[in-house]
Amino acid sequence: MPKLSLSNLGRPLRLALGLFLLALFAYTLLPGTITGGGQSGRINAELITLRSPIDGRVTFGTARIGERVNAGQSLATVNSPPDRDVRLADLEAQYKALTERLASITTQQEALSPIVTRLDGENKGFQAAVIASLDAQIAQAIAKVKRSEAAIVLAEAQYKRIQPLVAAAYAAPAELDQRLATLNISRADLVADQKALERLRKEREAAEKGIYLNDSYNNAPYSQQRRDDVELQRLTLATRRADLEAEVAQLRRQVESERRRRLQVDGAVMQAPVAGILWRQLESEGATIGTSAPLLQVVDCGRLFFEVIQERRGEETPAIGTRVNISFSDGKQQTTRAAQLAAIRGEQDSDRGDIAIAGNLQANQLRLIYTLASAMDGQQSCPVGQTGYLSSGGPGLARLLAMLQANVDGLISRFKN
Repeated sequence: MPKLSLSNLGRPLRLALGLFLLALFAYTLLPGTITGGGQSGRINAELITLRSPIDGRVTFGTARIGERVNAGQSLATVNSPPDRDVRLADLEAQYKALTERLASITTQQEALSPIVTRLDGENKGFQAAVIASLDAQIAQAIAKVKRSEAAIVLAEAQYKRIQPLVAAAYAAPAELDQRLATLNISRADLVADQKALERLRKEREAAEKGIYLNDSYNNAPYSQQRRDDVELQRLTLATRRADLEAEVAQLRRQVESERRRRLQVDGAVMQAPVAGILWRQLESEGATIGTSAPLLQVVDCGRLFFEVIQERRGEETPAIGTRVNISFSDGKQQTTRAAQLAAIRGEQDSDRGDIAIAGNLQANQLRLIYTLASAMDGQQSCPVGQTGYLSSGGPGLARLLAMLQANVDGLISRFKN
């Protein structure tokens, strides 16, 4: 093969350089000439906001903003603040106070029991003494009744003997009247003695039931009255104890529940939900945050999309579902990916939630959102924010640049040989 001289090589080099500059000029100023569409846009992605499940103090991990993170990687830790123990300590203090009050009431009840026992003994002794006294009085009353009955028999006999003597004038009528008066007095004494006996028997029956009818007893002895007062105190303490036991049981359940909750929410580890980029830190290191407070935002590299801003009337708006190719550079190489138009949004509905790179639309602009055909895997870069171009036909700039590069490389190789 004949070797090329510098004079022969100058024309092909100038031709290749001219083609390269022409292609660059056409791609920059007239993108439609090469790409067939030529709209420029930006790679964007949805943001996932990590929120704290508890209130506490946040400590962030070693990952830095802009670094790639893997799904499940620990990004932050939220530890419960010391003041969370206040409620548990308060409940425990209440539980302790009620338990002590319950123990005090139990002690009082136990102290009253021997008093009741002693008063019961005194009351029984008093009852036995009263019954014994009444038995003696009843026996005495029975004797009086029998004596009155005997006196009546004697008075009746004397009255009957005096009647014939008075009739025969051997005795004065006054003596007959005296015998009759004696008989009537004996009969009255018998009735009185019988009533006294009946009263004593009723008092004895009442005394056996613990009721004392003598006015000096006020219906019950002092020991019985004192026992009734102590028994009333015991009933009051029993009621208070039942109420306190219910409160103690309720507080015990609250303390156990708070302890379980305390163990469950003692700390929380925030992990990356997906593989992506740690995009934004929303709280400072060591800050005290509340439940559901946003802490971090992670770019979901598996859900990239391409956004194109165009004038509402400047260009023809494609239909939803239109398939295109998107060419962009990830900083190392040129990449072309298939995409599909998923949504068109205007100024009024431009809010798509949390996205990595947000921008405000003008009143006369539209945002075209293209979803990429396949997600970026862990081995690929995540080119969020990179500028790209739509291509609906033609070889594209990457292919053209590759052809030009191959021609230049071939010419240089021939020159060296």
